[in-house]
Amino acid sequence: MVARKKKKTTDRSEDTTPADMADSGATEGPNPEAAAAEGPEDDVSTQDEPTTEEVIAALTDEVRELEDRHLRLVAEFDNYRKRTARERELQTERAQADLVKELLESLDDLSRVSQMSSKEHEAGAIVEGVQLVEDKLRRVLRTFGLQPIEAEGRPFNPELHEALVTVATDDPEEDDTVSQEIARGYLFKDALLRPALVEVKKYRPGEAESEK
Repeated sequence: MVARKKKKTTDRSEDTTPADMADSGATEGPNPEAAAAEGPEDDVSTQDEPTTEEVIAALTDEVRELEDRHLRLVAEFDNYRKRTARERELQTERAQADLVKELLESLDDLSRVSQMSSKEHEAGAIVEGVQLVEDKLRRVLRTFGLQPIEAEGRPFNPELHEALVTVATDDPEEDDTVSQEIARGYLFKDALLRPALVEVKKYRPGEAESEK
């Protein structure tokens, strides 16, 4: 009877396999390989994060770079503004010089006419000389963009005409019509240089005869 019990106990120990032992060991204790793999990952993630001092230093460098760029842009714009202003000034001076040069010939003619003696020349010749100088001056100024404003006999235009006096008229169709040009007005390259000084008719029945 004793011999049978021992044999039975021996059979149970033989039935336990190494695989069963490995399984039981995995469930009972931690895995050293898994623990070793998790440790380095935590260290790498901690090392990649910049410190507060590094972030502040990077932002400070970026702000300085932006300030330097802004100062360069301001300086470049100021230089451009000065350069363009000087170029416009030079263009104006050249245009003025060209105009004066063209007027010199007319000035010479006017000087010759003024030296004409009334004893040696008739009044008609002197007047004719003055008219020739006037025509030459007008041609020169016209080439530079000067345009006379037509006024007499035209409707009064407050943008081009300036009424100095008014006269009565019995004709309603002549109301606000320029009756006389007192001083010629001019446009310079389509811009008003000087309005024409004019006399304007106003419809006032019965007053026209009394004014005459």
